[in-house]
Amino acid sequence: MKVYFIENENPYRTSSGGIMSYLMNLSKFLRTKNVETVLCGVGKENNGSNQVFTEFKQILPESDPSNYKYIFALFSKLKELSVTDETIIHAQRPDMLIPAIFFFRKTKLVCSLHGAHDLAVYDKKGFIQGIIYQLLQSIAFRFADLLIAVDKNTKDYYVRKYPSIKNKIKLIPIAVDTDKFFPMDSEMIRKKYHFSKKDKIIIFVGRIEKEKNVKFIIDSFVHVQKKIGNVKLLLVGSGRQEEEYKAYVSQKGIKDVFFKGEVANEIIPELLNCADVFAFSSLYEGSPTVIKEALACNIPIVSVNVGDVKSMINDLDGCFLAERDITDFSSKLINILNNRGKFAGRKRALEFNSDSIGQMTLNLYKKLQGQN
Repeated sequence: MKVYFIENENPYRTSSGGIMSYLMNLSKFLRTKNVETVLCGVGKENNGSNQVFTEFKQILPESDPSNYKYIFALFSKLKELSVTDETIIHAQRPDMLIPAIFFFRKTKLVCSLHGAHDLAVYDKKGFIQGIIYQLLQSIAFRFADLLIAVDKNTKDYYVRKYPSIKNKIKLIPIAVDTDKFFPMDSEMIRKKYHFSKKDKIIIFVGRIEKEKNVKFIIDSFVHVQKKIGNVKLLLVGSGRQEEEYKAYVSQKGIKDVFFKGEVANEIIPELLNCADVFAFSSLYEGSPTVIKEALACNIPIVSVNVGDVKSMINDLDGCFLAERDITDFSSKLINILNNRGKFAGRKRALEFNSDSIGQMTLNLYKKLQGQN
């Protein structure tokens, strides 16, 4: 079996977001089962340092093109793929499946649904692009052989909107690499990153984009500072709002906010282990991988009710769901910072290890091909 992953990502980039982590975890598992994996991505090879995918198919040489530019390039590049009866084409957005539908009508086509992305396009790109995306999405849903929703809310949303897909959409949660994300010696890690044992650290990890609502976390942090001393906010990630928020922090004279920018993947577990609490306030999500990564490191979480976060943390002592209200959100951060004890979130994260989630996906691939 060979699986072609369709996604606008560079496998040689040292830092990756949630979708790329999803693909990396899945690819690592599939390769242990003798399944070839090919990322149809972007960017240039970096001295062959990528060991995650069997092969890299370059769609565009630039590392961060627009999604639409990537899709247009797919039309010329996908026809070069070596496709057999054992091939699976697996896209990570419905619109990115369109070129494969055009060229490979007899090939098994799969699309993962990472949240209600059509709503995100309307919000970020406006009405016209939202209409175009929704048209492409409806075409993809018609011709896809399998749709994989990463959380129950996403599945329910799309089934309500497109009742005809009810029998082809399946729920498979996102895996977390529990070998990479685990509890470390907090005191030792803090010394490495120049934090003291007395510091109380709030962390956010993710893209600094509109939908991540990072300004809300910054404003909540200001409220926390009024109640607690030695508190610091660590923002890990980059994005289009990064410079805007840096300017905002500077103009407001907010102290102890640290923008770490984009960091290498291997550093993220260490930075998580520096923290006392993870803050999350996205406007929309599917199943955010970083929540499971924080749990795997035994870091308590304060989050708004978004995506599948409620099902992950609602019954865990030491974690809180908060309203999208600065007073409520900051009070729950303060609660954890003032009462931090032992937290056993890792047990929950272990339920989503890469092997068990990967096997669920492989079973669906095999079923598509009539193997079970």
